[in-house]
Amino acid sequence: MSATYTKFGEIIIKDFLGAPDEAEIKALEALIQTTLPASFKAFLQVANGGNLDGYYVDIAHPDMPIPRSFSLLYGTKPRLDGSKFGIFDHEIAQSREAAQLPPQVLPIARDNSGCELYLDLTDYAVSGEDRVVAFIHGIPDMDNQPEANAWVTIALSFEDFIKQLQPDEEYYLEVLEEAGKKPDLERQIQTVDFLDLALPNWRENADFAAFKQLQGTARH
Repeated sequence: MSATYTKFGEIIIKDFLGAPDEAEIKALEALIQTTLPASFKAFLQVANGGNLDGYYVDIAHPDMPIPRSFSLLYGTKPRLDGSKFGIFDHEIAQSREAAQLPPQVLPIARDNSGCELYLDLTDYAVSGEDRVVAFIHGIPDMDNQPEANAWVTIALSFEDFIKQLQPDEEYYLEVLEEAGKKPDLERQIQTVDFLDLALPNWRENADFAAFKQLQGTARH
């Protein structure tokens, strides 16, 4: 099955679950006891419950700078598998229980290792500040990974966070190589579709020379 894509600025989102309606936004704002920033509400219109697979952000962890891909986006809609995982009200309850966070700190995404991304709106009503912060799990005794758990500020606004996201060319090169070995034509097509949208000139990159003749659905 082909993936579906939406766009927020220059960022490509995969398989979002549909825009939240007004009642869902009001229910979410009631849970967090403050209003959502206009930029984040606009993001939800095209990214609600979707996936940022293939993007990363650099994080200034106290132990070492590290990249992280917070690919699973939380949302207001039920997930296709019927689970509560990734639904705002469930994730809010889990975060408050685990970390005793203030109501105005909204979990918004997760990476594949359980590190979590938050929109910190504790001062939003007064100052308009909507910081993006992450909780990073330390991984002791592993090369190129921080050992200590840490809260890290990534951006001073949600808009700035979006600007910091970068397409992970190395990740998609590995995906194409693995899909070619299996072979997995569907995975190849999905990857080419993403690259055509996120990196229109990827075929001119020497690292992708072996794959530049591959075609996605947009070229059929």
